[in-house]
Amino acid sequence: MQTNIQQARDQVTRLAREIELIADAGGPPDTFFREFLGRLVVVLGAQAGAIWLRDPQGRTGMAAEVNLAATGFYERKEAAQNNDRVIGDVIETGEARVLAPDADKDLPTSHVLLVAALLRQKQVVGAVEIFQRPDSPKDARPGYLQFMEQMCGHASRYLDRQDSAKSQSAPIDFWKQFERFLLQLQRSLYSQQVSHVVANDGRQLLQCDRVSVAVRRGDSTRILAISGTDAVNRRANLVRLMSRLAHRVTATGDPLLFTGTNEPLAPQVETALTDYLQESGSRMVQVIPLRENAAILSGQDLDDTKQTRDVKPRKVIGALIVEQVAESRPRANLVERSTLVAEHVAGALDNALKHERLFLLPVWRFLGDQWDRIRGKRLRRLVAGLILFTAATLALVFVKWDYRAESKGVLLPKIQSDVFASWDGEVVKLFVDSGDRVKKGDPLVVLRNEELQAKLLAAENERSEKGQLLLALEAQVNEAVKAANRKEEIEATGKMVQTRVDLEGLEAELNILKSQVEKLTVRSQIDGVVATFQLQQLLLNRPVTRGEKLLEIMDDSGPWRLELEVPEHRMGHVLRRQVLTGTDALPVEFLLATTHETTFHGVLESEATRAAVSEKEGTVVEAYASIREDEMPRLKEHLRIGAEVRARIDCGPMSLGYVLFGDVVEWVMKRWMLW
Repeated sequence: MQTNIQQARDQVTRLAREIELIADAGGPPDTFFREFLGRLVVVLGAQAGAIWLRDPQGRTGMAAEVNLAATGFYERKEAAQNNDRVIGDVIETGEARVLAPDADKDLPTSHVLLVAALLRQKQVVGAVEIFQRPDSPKDARPGYLQFMEQMCGHASRYLDRQDSAKSQSAPIDFWKQFERFLLQLQRSLYSQQVSHVVANDGRQLLQCDRVSVAVRRGDSTRILAISGTDAVNRRANLVRLMSRLAHRVTATGDPLLFTGTNEPLAPQVETALTDYLQESGSRMVQVIPLRENAAILSGQDLDDTKQTRDVKPRKVIGALIVEQVAESRPRANLVERSTLVAEHVAGALDNALKHERLFLLPVWRFLGDQWDRIRGKRLRRLVAGLILFTAATLALVFVKWDYRAESKGVLLPKIQSDVFASWDGEVVKLFVDSGDRVKKGDPLVVLRNEELQAKLLAAENERSEKGQLLLALEAQVNEAVKAANRKEEIEATGKMVQTRVDLEGLEAELNILKSQVEKLTVRSQIDGVVATFQLQQLLLNRPVTRGEKLLEIMDDSGPWRLELEVPEHRMGHVLRRQVLTGTDALPVEFLLATTHETTFHGVLESEATRAAVSEKEGTVVEAYASIREDEMPRLKEHLRIGAEVRARIDCGPMSLGYVLFGDVVEWVMKRWMLW
């Protein structure tokens, strides 16, 4: 059984090789189709077969047939019409089909049909039709169809070669194209651009399917360009296997030509070639090592080094890879032309690689381009610009200018009084509103405390009871005296004394409670203006606790000052200036938000000893500045409680560059410290 299967496989392989040889022979179409179809019918064990081709007008005609009359094709009336439908479907879709009479009744005959498409220049132009007997095994039909598709591939390549032969029959001036190709090679000194020219223009020049360029650098080989692609994906399997093949071939230094035959190769090259062929599907591969240019020597040097040059070969710098996908036999003159092209490609690529090895090439190229651009008038302009730039830099470094630390703040009266709740309670009455002017002692707010009122009432009732008890005891003493009852007199006198002591204590407690009740009416401590905004909404009918701030009173008729928030990162300049001058009183300039055109002056009084947090400025240090007396007449019409100001504290002279770009310098220094 195994022997029969092996014999069948050998027969299929032999017939497939015969069909491939017939296709490679390139005979006339009638002879090829007849030989091709006859062998295909025999190897498939079929009864008949036919080849159908479609002409440019869209009509389908028979190109060859074998034993078609034995199938009864010509005897059936509707056979031709049904067959045109079957062939037309295959030509339109390009899909191979197995058609059995038990599944499709509208067949030209009662046979099982195997139909596969014929391609010409990747376009379906016809079909091959095989008539199998109806009793052929069903499980073997898919294998028959697969083999038939493979054989149709040989027939399609035959049609492609026929078209190629017709196109090549016209005279082509190879040398003119070669001359243009050489000119393109000399236009660039960069290996990537040279490789793209070789890959794309070289493929058209050599009339092959794919041209690639590999460059060997040290112990690695990279694919720089592949024809038909703008960029090379080095992670792709095809590129990796191609790179490995080129690396193995360039390591040997000998060219490689594979045309489908099993010629002996070095083991490392054979393994790399097998893997690449399996991935790429190429039928012909030619790898030509590219060597560096020979040294240009004088006549004397040439005589002295002739033996050395003969012994030491030129270094391999890369490889030119030429491929054919459709056929294994190289096209006419392809091998010779590839070798010729490789010599010139090696020279251009070697020049480009040597040019790229120049140290800091992009920098020198940029400097050279800029120098060429600025020559003449531009050079004079550049020199003038450099002089101006140098002068500006020196000015920024050596010219001194006053540095001022900027801050924000508000304008407020210096005399201020915060009004606090004297007791826990509820605000039941307001005597003033925002902006009202008050005098010292004027009532501002009335609080109500039910517990305090209850204590006061209880104390008054108890005092009244004690007073009544004292009167009764005095009467009892008088009666005891009249009755000469000494014992009763002494007892009543003791109770009377105790009652007087209790009554005095109640009087003191009552005075304290009255004082506390009196304090429920909160009064102003100074003359001034109510500075708190929207008192009615803020306080009325609202419970408050003892010590809670209720409102602010400010004396706007007295001196005024600036309350500033100096950013913490600017306080270093302020403190440094205070140490140098020996005083805290630094000059301050400020602008009001309501009048930006007028600058006012003041003096820094003091600053807080700890930093605070501001919602707008971040970490700040609170500072106070007084306003100079001579500025008050000008400032009087602009005085408004809480007016926003922008102030600048004079920190002394510093370099002009730091004054202008100090924030940038500090930002860079801060980032550098973080790194």
